[in-house]
Amino acid sequence: VFSEDLHASLYFVNASLQEVVFASTTGTLVPCPAAGIPPVTLRWYLATGEEIYDVPGIRHVHPNGTLQIFPFPPSSFNNLIHDNTYYCTAENPSGKIRSQDVHIK
Repeated sequence: VFSEDLHASLYFVNASLQEVVFASTTGTLVPCPAAGIPPVTLRWYLATGEEIYDVPGIRHVHPNGTLQIFPFPPSSFNNLIHDNTYYCTAENPSGKIRSQDVHIK
């Protein structure tokens, strides 16, 4: 017997987000473009599939799934963090979805 929970869902809220360009003096906040019911677990990855981790004062993933790149001096530019392709996933009992790639530079 198969039963489907009609109260559970996963969906994209902004599937068109493909590129984020930011200034080193301001940094940026990039929300994960997915959501769901019941609440989802949001995670960010590099395009290589490696889950990203917080780098204090440089990169942080907030509990709400927003990826933050902090302002930085030009001498601290790091290609892996400041000019790379990321994606996020949303997961709940309904399953797991993956956003399209987002180039952050």
